[in-house]
Amino acid sequence: MPAARGCEVNSKGVMTTGRPARRDVEQFMRDELLESLPAGYDRAALLGAERAMYVISQTVSYEYSKPVRDLRQRLVVLPRKQHADQRRVAHKLAVVTTGEHSLTARTDRFGNTVVRASVPRVRERIEFTSRAVIIRSTTEPNAVPWRSTAPTSTPLTAADDAIRDAAHSLGLVRDVFDTADAMSDMIRSSFEYAHDVTSVRTTAAEAWALRQGLCQDMAHVMIAMSSSLGICARYVSGHLVGDGASHAWVEIFDPQRQEVVAIDPTHRRRTDLRYITTATGRDYRDVAPTSGTYSGRGSNGTLRVNKIIRLAEVA
Repeated sequence: MPAARGCEVNSKGVMTTGRPARRDVEQFMRDELLESLPAGYDRAALLGAERAMYVISQTVSYEYSKPVRDLRQRLVVLPRKQHADQRRVAHKLAVVTTGEHSLTARTDRFGNTVVRASVPRVRERIEFTSRAVIIRSTTEPNAVPWRSTAPTSTPLTAADDAIRDAAHSLGLVRDVFDTADAMSDMIRSSFEYAHDVTSVRTTAAEAWALRQGLCQDMAHVMIAMSSSLGICARYVSGHLVGDGASHAWVEIFDPQRQEVVAIDPTHRRRTDLRYITTATGRDYRDVAPTSGTYSGRGSNGTLRVNKIIRLAEVA
């Protein structure tokens, strides 16, 4: 069996906060420094901070019961290069497998970093590893590009009569952000957070009828309600520091203010420095962390994801 080989796409960045870095961010690309960072953090200190630096390390692996051919993998796991007050200042991504493979990265129409892997043959296992250093600073400009001022919906976020009735029960939209906060409160009050009830294919209408689901369901419902009220909203995928799984929330745009707020209906609150944005889109499908195809009769694939987030600096 040939030795496993890695293929990397690397990018370096320079911090521009006006203050010199206390550490070279490239050091965080090394495992020994990552492992030396504490797993916990001071919640009060972080919530009162103006700036935070995170190191995010993720491993996505697939194991197959039989060899597979023509693997085409799409990964949306690297945080965006720039999003509001969040900047990706260093990153690397690698694929480890046997045999030939290619790895490319590009920016999609939403501004997300999308990585695609092409592998002619996988004997047993393939692994994708990524690491990124992220800085969030509340003192930096918070402009978030918004391409359209017209609300949009997809099959996952289309409103039915029940969703429209619930949204309109909030009354007239006098202030977009106040209405969004009220919407978030209503959704969380109505929902039971439950695993194994919905899937990533569950529509907003189906989730609202169940009144059960996960973060992506509540985000889809909030987008559907927003659209029915003429409010621009989009889906956000990312991480809530301290939680094990990936997370989803919503961004709301007010064209009069020309401002955006991010609201997490799962926790009925606006986001703070604990939230790290990976990607934005119309719904889950636009920003699914991993998806792909392969050929292999009788072969079953098992997905495993491992994530580590460490707070490297807080000020």
